[in-house]
Amino acid sequence: MIVFSALLTALNELMGRDGKNSVLRYAGLEEYINQEVPPSVDESVSFDTFSALLSSMQELLGHGTHAILYESGRKFALYLTPFGYSLTDAVSKLANWLGGNVIINVEKDDDEGIVQIKNNPFCLIKEMVSKSPSCHLISGALAKIKEESTGHNYFVKEMLCESKGDSHCEFHIFKRSEVKKDG
Repeated sequence: MIVFSALLTALNELMGRDGKNSVLRYAGLEEYINQEVPPSVDESVSFDTFSALLSSMQELLGHGTHAILYESGRKFALYLTPFGYSLTDAVSKLANWLGGNVIINVEKDDDEGIVQIKNNPFCLIKEMVSKSPSCHLISGALAKIKEESTGHNYFVKEMLCESKGDSHCEFHIFKRSEVKKDG
């Protein structure tokens, strides 16, 4: 329920209540319209519910969905990274929350990072079949996890993605350069 809640919060912040409700209505998820959906590690929504929301966003918002998913991932990551968990510790929690037969490996965790995911549930959504990497929610989460564990700013680029036919998803985490101001 944490990821679903973060996604609804991001929709509300970026599109307003009416925009969020329009996406929910289009997805056939009227029971969530004008409802507070608090984050919970004990409750969850079905894969079909989550899939319906993502599909609806993709159809209505197109590429705008990418930014919303990225920001939702950053919000969701706050639940994975209390007290500055390392990337490895947080990814372990992420694997447990995603459940199923998800396999997540941290291939590199120093100033930068490489994370690989096999059997990514976000890639099982048929509408997410893509010509380019599409796991924006996970990219946002990984960037925030790395930031929380180091105190520096990071961005994530997904290099491989199961939704485009690759054998696994692979995320490269890069430290942002510090911007110096003149004067």
